[in-house]
Amino acid sequence: MFTVINGLDMNKRQAKPKTRHSGVRQFLRHPLWAPLNQRSAWDRLATAVNPLWSLIEARARVEKIMDEAPGVKSLWLKTNGRFKGFVPGQHVLLELEINGARHARCFSFSTAPRADGLIRVTIKQKEKGPVSAAAHALKPGQIVRLSQAQGTFAPRESNGKLLLLSAGSGVTPMMSLLQKMADENSSRDVVLLHCGHDDTDIIFADELRQLAAKWPSLTLHLHATKKLGRLSDGKIAELVPDWQTRETLLCGPDGFMQSVEKMFADAGRSDSLQSESFGRRSAPVDPDAAEHRITHGSAAQVFTVQAGQSLLEGAEAAGLQPRFGCRRGICRTCQCKKISGTVTNLLTGQVSGPGEELIQLCISTPQSALELAL
Repeated sequence: MFTVINGLDMNKRQAKPKTRHSGVRQFLRHPLWAPLNQRSAWDRLATAVNPLWSLIEARARVEKIMDEAPGVKSLWLKTNGRFKGFVPGQHVLLELEINGARHARCFSFSTAPRADGLIRVTIKQKEKGPVSAAAHALKPGQIVRLSQAQGTFAPRESNGKLLLLSAGSGVTPMMSLLQKMADENSSRDVVLLHCGHDDTDIIFADELRQLAAKWPSLTLHLHATKKLGRLSDGKIAELVPDWQTRETLLCGPDGFMQSVEKMFADAGRSDSLQSESFGRRSAPVDPDAAEHRITHGSAAQVFTVQAGQSLLEGAEAAGLQPRFGCRRGICRTCQCKKISGTVTNLLTGQVSGPGEELIQLCISTPQSALELAL
């Protein structure tokens, strides 16, 4: 059936009248302008005008740098419009260019979200940490690349008693959480037990004391191990007698965290403990474990990795430098294509199929010979 109005067949597509704008669009579609029709071209143009500007990636300008403790600096950063913000307890991948190559590492936000849009990350320089060294060498005005905020390290309950246990730079996400609760004048009963090597080594010591002075819900314990000894199970129980009744967040070096996790497990309280580590903990590799050949690259280079060892650790042991960030399966910076072979996910225990798929080097261990596109 055909519909005809005023002699026009309405089932036939009517040609749109040409306008001045359609002529402009045709002109811009000419192959001559193809490079300018790519988003990356406009992004390069924006960057040339202002290095902070980008249509594609989150960036930040270093506004100021503060010394927090020996070997520890805070970077105050002004982000561009591509950064979508964060919630306390999250972390971010900070990407820096080192010797012409991009390197990225995870750092926790160490302040609550602010009205002026500034963010703070606090970085402890590591002896063999190229990114932390490069971050410490930054100057105000320099530009860094950022990921979006990641992670969910925060109390599960909105009320009830809370215990925060931290050591070293593990205090950084705690600081973000505490500032947020203080800004809201929360009435929640909160205890922070934080330790460092000595009084000068305790990150945010003065800032934490000021926070406790203005926010009465916070009980603060700063523990210098050089003077007071190791923070043992007995000492924690002495300082926080009701620790078993509190939801607990834990962050710090491996040895400290493993000790606290054992304390909670022995008391049957593991379900009340939530941990945030700075990387997937490396398990000792069994010298008798099977070794698997890993082939990668167009030149079919080969290295070997033992079962139980992550592909990232094996690659680094072989002198390779694959990209990585968090080392714990969150940021996906180390993601690459597995062409053939099977791997086991070190976090979930799940075994992959034998065909092509994307895997994360930091949390994958080989179960057979592999071919990777590194």
